[in-house]
Amino acid sequence: MGYLDSTALAGNFVFKNHLIAKKAEKQTMSSNIYKTVYLSLAIPLTEELQAVQQQVCYRYGLIPRSEIHLTIAFFGEMTANKLVKLASLLVDDLPSYAISQLRVNGLGGAYQVAENLILIQEEEPDELQQFPRVFWLAVDVIEQLYSFRLRVKQTAEALGINTTSIGSKYFPHLTIGSAGPYGQGHWKLWDVHTVSKGATIDLPIPLENLQAYKLHLTDVSIHPDSVHLLYLFPTKTITV
Repeated sequence: MGYLDSTALAGNFVFKNHLIAKKAEKQTMSSNIYKTVYLSLAIPLTEELQAVQQQVCYRYGLIPRSEIHLTIAFFGEMTANKLVKLASLLVDDLPSYAISQLRVNGLGGAYQVAENLILIQEEEPDELQQFPRVFWLAVDVIEQLYSFRLRVKQTAEALGINTTSIGSKYFPHLTIGSAGPYGQGHWKLWDVHTVSKGATIDLPIPLENLQAYKLHLTDVSIHPDSVHLLYLFPTKTITV
């Protein structure tokens, strides 16, 4: 892994065209097909965000997520070749800086009873302990994010990439933790994908604004290794 010092970063946007080829060679050699490809905004786990995460996870008995991101588009299965082609095209159609500014509008969650998914509202923590559950921070949708998501879908379709998971309804959110009955499964990354992930729980969240630090195309199997399309603001040291 290499490192790029912040003195090498120019302005708010740094386009990583040279990384596309670098990552392409590495990824094509390591795997021909990825199963869970997604495009996301990576969110730094700041002290403020971590404090909120710890508060929620403690209250509801959750396993905290080790990294936080906002999914823009989930593709699922994709060949390494198409992943690189998609990344290359997206580099030429990057969004505005505005999408890095996220506004949190509340806490949400869902749990599973038999085959049914139920949005959490007024349930007390002890009522949920026996059920698989996941919690998130709901984020406001801004026009720049929504329009970029649409362009991403169109670009992927032009490459013959399956976009059926990119529906017309979009509920941007940050998953912060999940859990389930003790000793009855693996709950560290448990999630749900067929509910409206808005703010459903009336619990004050002392956090309003967050800033993403990079846009990247990745896969669960290789994360955090990924094709970095854009750094949204400089930090002292960035892994590339």
